[in-house]
Amino acid sequence: MTAYPKTLDVETGAAALTTTETDDVTVDGTLEPAMAERLAAVGLPALIAERTHDDWQRLLARLADPMAADSRANYAAWLRRQARAWTAVQLPAVHVAALDWPLASVRPQCLDVVGLIIADLRDLSPRNRPSVVPAQPNRHDGPAHGTVVAAALLCLRVAERSATLLGRAEALAAGTTALGTGTRYLSRCADLAERAPGVEREVRDWAARAEAHQVVHALTAAHRFTNRLADALEAATRTGW
Repeated sequence: MTAYPKTLDVETGAAALTTTETDDVTVDGTLEPAMAERLAAVGLPALIAERTHDDWQRLLARLADPMAADSRANYAAWLRRQARAWTAVQLPAVHVAALDWPLASVRPQCLDVVGLIIADLRDLSPRNRPSVVPAQPNRHDGPAHGTVVAAALLCLRVAERSATLLGRAEALAAGTTALGTGTRYLSRCADLAERAPGVEREVRDWAARAEAHQVVHALTAAHRFTNRLADALEAATRTGW
């Protein structure tokens, strides 16, 4: 379960979307005909990839930094930057046992990014415990399906890129007493990367049967999440945090 408070220092809607967007995920909107045709032609995952292309290009090098696993210090610094950035994204809070979860290929645990990174940092730097604590889901209605679909897709795309660091990170952690110590997050990334074809197929099917406003919600949420992650990672890289 995951959601991130707005306490760290660490959208524009496109013309094709008519929408009122807030972080409380109350969105009403319609797809213009051209956008609807593009959605039918390529599917929602590809359409989201097209619409977030510029932000994604800013993310690529920072997700699989070739120096990230050169040493334990570099790896811990990379994890801290990831934690700070994901906190700024503010992924939706979904209980791990949520019944109203729109995907079968992955469960709500796929959104628990910050929790895993914090656990890894505690392994690597037990005297420097991170102060970020992911907020917990409440008993209110869960977030809109479009929001969680967009969040899951972003986690999947990031996982595919970041998973390439797993082998080197495991080598840095060799000799520790617990299997997986310091590599929980990257191990989850590797698992998600293996599920990518099934998740993308399921998201395409979801969009084909969803109402237009749900698809608009997914598109606007995807833009918001990706933009926040790119901005936050750039800021974290500049400060060296």
